[in-house]
Amino acid sequence: MTLGWRELRRAYPRIVTGMLMGIAALLLADLVLVYKRVQYGREFARMRASMTQIEQRRVDAIATAEENRLAIAAELARREALGDTELHLAVDSESGVLYLERQGARLREMPVRLGAAATVGTPPDAVLLAPPLGKRSVARVVDGSYRWAVPEWVYSDRGWPVPGDRRVPGALGPAAILLDSGAVLYSRPAVGPLSDASYVLPGSVRVDAPDLEAIRESLQPGMAVYFH
Repeated sequence: MTLGWRELRRAYPRIVTGMLMGIAALLLADLVLVYKRVQYGREFARMRASMTQIEQRRVDAIATAEENRLAIAAELARREALGDTELHLAVDSESGVLYLERQGARLREMPVRLGAAATVGTPPDAVLLAPPLGKRSVARVVDGSYRWAVPEWVYSDRGWPVPGDRRVPGALGPAAILLDSGAVLYSRPAVGPLSDASYVLPGSVRVDAPDLEAIRESLQPGMAVYFH
């Protein structure tokens, strides 16, 4: 037998009251969001209306140019990598894959995780670290004995106290590639602030240790690394 609304209220007054209050709260939240959206839309329209046509075109052009610049840089890096006759590395940022390749022939494919863009440090020395784009080169290939000077901002970012000696052996894992730009391709270490599996160094790339170990003999200083 199906209970009517009145019978339901009489049988379960607290449950019905709670349901009604929950529905009312959701409706109120929806109304607030709609109001805010309309308010923001009006504010944006007001700000844009206060600009001259030249200023409006300039803002639109800057936004479009920035998007186009990044897309063009990525496409140029991809094409240059395909035509490179020397052994090189290529990182496909969209698919999260690292390739060891030569002239378009992919010799090994490795999954990677890219660190998200982040502003690190404290003003006025704060800097924006973003995933690399374009052509870079290998500066040095290191193993687990390498004492990497972990930047202070990494400790702060991880909520760790900054030690007196920041040169930690194995801080970049069993194998790592230092690039000429300062970014690194590293494997997850067992020690140090980069040992957390959920954390990837901003502006750099983390590769599984077995994959880096497998290609380490093929890596040489000066070797090209393309990011697209």
